[in-house]
Amino acid sequence: MNRYPTLATPLHKIALAISCALLLAAFLIPIESSPALPQTASLHNGTEKQPAPEKEPSIAPDTPDQGLPASPSEETTVEWQVKPGDTLSQIFQSSNAPLADLREILKTDTQFLSLETLTPGTRLGLTFDGNNRFSSLILYMDPARKVVYTRQEDGSFVHDKIEADTIWVSEVLRGSVQGSFYASGLKAGLTKSQVLLIDQLMGNRLNFRKDLRAGDEFTVIVGHEIWNHKITGHTRIEAMAFTRGPKTHYAFRFDDGNYYDQDGESVTPAFLRWPTRKHYRVSSRFNPNRLHPVTGRRAPHNGVDLATPVGTPIRSTGDGIVRRIGNHPYAGKYIDIDHGGGSYSTRYLHLSKVLVRKGQPIKRGQKIALSGNTGRTTGPHLHFEFHIKGRPVNPLTAKIPTSATIPKTEFARFRHQYQEQLAIMKYAGSRSDLMLAKAPPAFQ
Repeated sequence: MNRYPTLATPLHKIALAISCALLLAAFLIPIESSPALPQTASLHNGTEKQPAPEKEPSIAPDTPDQGLPASPSEETTVEWQVKPGDTLSQIFQSSNAPLADLREILKTDTQFLSLETLTPGTRLGLTFDGNNRFSSLILYMDPARKVVYTRQEDGSFVHDKIEADTIWVSEVLRGSVQGSFYASGLKAGLTKSQVLLIDQLMGNRLNFRKDLRAGDEFTVIVGHEIWNHKITGHTRIEAMAFTRGPKTHYAFRFDDGNYYDQDGESVTPAFLRWPTRKHYRVSSRFNPNRLHPVTGRRAPHNGVDLATPVGTPIRSTGDGIVRRIGNHPYAGKYIDIDHGGGSYSTRYLHLSKVLVRKGQPIKRGQKIALSGNTGRTTGPHLHFEFHIKGRPVNPLTAKIPTSATIPKTEFARFRHQYQEQLAIMKYAGSRSDLMLAKAPPAFQ
């Protein structure tokens, strides 16, 4: 006799089956919840939204209709690669970034003109916060440099240039004149801009159109800038030797960025201090720490303003090559001139007329433009800038090459340096030989 009553009657079995079925259904029905990961962003120009690279954490300002500030992890960046025909306005509209913000960025860029370098292939990043509000524009200059325009609470933008530490690697190129030096230099592996620079540096001692003869030999040390095993695209002429008959002409780049012969004499004329024959009144001085009179924020003035009447002749303060000519909505018509492989450059803004063309070699004192009142100005004037190794300095007071010889205190170090370069030019292997053998080059 069983001590416990039996539970498995037909009625109980049916009830147990129904309960099991209901419990199983409860586990299978999906529960509505917020996704654990953000939704995949839409694609722009072939690149999807990604977390903003190397950006310092920031918190979006509180607004009544946005609730809590967005966390830094919610920021996304729309990556763009500029294609032929693209404009900044089109890129901002396609990315749903306000054109009003673009105007503020261009206003900030007046003192830098970084965005004037946009060419097909240039990379841009447009960053949005967690509330999908545009917060910054990133311009990737090269693998080692980028410029970031960051929104401030008052709606303005600040310019910040970020540079990584780089190294320079040297190579030797050799050739002989067969026809023109221009064609012979390209055949040896020099770029067009390097050939023009050599013509500029040696032009005061050699007439490249009259003095050269077939068989004249040249050797050039070219430096290539590298970061993280990547070539940035920046090069410099470090030394050169040009042999014509029994005589060899030399040019050696020293630490000051200028070029000298083996006796320490400059191979190019020194710079003029003023870009005008007359010394006009300085209406606004160089001030890298100038504060905006309304916002109180740092708004640098990277040059000096000279109170020139419209139509005043403007002259180049040194030998060089015209690198850029443009017409900026705020800077107006302007000219950039490179003086010696990137170590020195000058910039002239608010011009009424440009008298030179891009890529043209320029002599010290040559008339290049007429001053004006173009762009966003309060009156006619010339804005003049002088840059050393890419950084603006006061053109009226900075230590620039206005003398034509190596200082006596520096000559021993200069001599040791150029003797090493002489040995490299004489004994080092050359990519020019590899090119003749159709071997793959180390540098493009």
